Amino acid sequence: MSGLVFKVPQELRRGNKRYNEEKSVAQGVELIQLMCRNFGIADFGNSSLLDMGCGCKLVQAILDRKLPLGRYVGVDVFPDLINFLNTNVADPRFSFHVYNTHNEMYNPHGEPLSANTRLPLDEHSFDFICLFSVFTHLAPHDYVAMLKMLRRYIKPGGRMIFSLFVNELTPGGHGHVDKYNKDWKSAQDNRLEQHKEAFIAAAKADGPPDFLDFYPTQPLKCALYSRENAIRLVENTGWEIESLNDPEECIQHYMICKPV
Repeated sequence: MSGLVFKVPQELRRGNKRYNEEKSVAQGVELIQLMCRNFGIADFGNSSLLDMGCGCKLVQAILDRKLPLGRYVGVDVFPDLINFLNTNVADPRFSFHVYNTHNEMYNPHGEPLSANTRLPLDEHSFDFICLFSVFTHLAPHDYVAMLKMLRRYIKPGGRMIFSLFVNELTPGGHGHVDKYNKDWKSAQDNRLEQHKEAFIAAAKADGPPDFLDFYPTQPLKCALYSRENAIRLVENTGWEIESLNDPEECIQHYMICKPV
């Protein structure tokens, strides 16, 4: 039996730990600690946080561990989850909203995302914005649109963090590409048969392609970017990159940006 303070039905949870709620919440705690470390704050007690593609793990982590919080707004394309959170989270520091934007993996019938997409939120009202497992499923045009759209909601001096898949090997071995390293050039592993041609093409090229939809039969399950393209796409979006960081146990590559 789970000892969690706030439980979410399994059918409303997503991500690689959706079948183990306690591990999912533990990962949420790790992500909050990672953000605090990178943002140079002790906790979110005096901060407003916008969590795009929120899921439920950060909410559960904050409630279960009684973590300090100023204000939290969660936004997701999954209406059943948002309805559940709005109904069951009574804490006034939290609010949740649905945004019906298109994503080939999670919301194929949604409205196209653009720089002009609006959220039901006041502009320039958040100290921090986080997106975990969002850019990992965005095509390049939505990568740019998301950055431009979110720029209007950050306060001057605020920070944004987002995870992404970068097409490179890493010293710690936690990256998506690391686990396929042995088979990268030969692509003999059965798991790679569905995208063997893409692997062979990438191996022959001078470097990885700018963008690779890693699983052709599952569009945008893994949006894999070259380091150069991941950086280039931030240009002219209203953000400046502070750092692009290697994966850790709880997260893939992640980028820290500030508004300009």
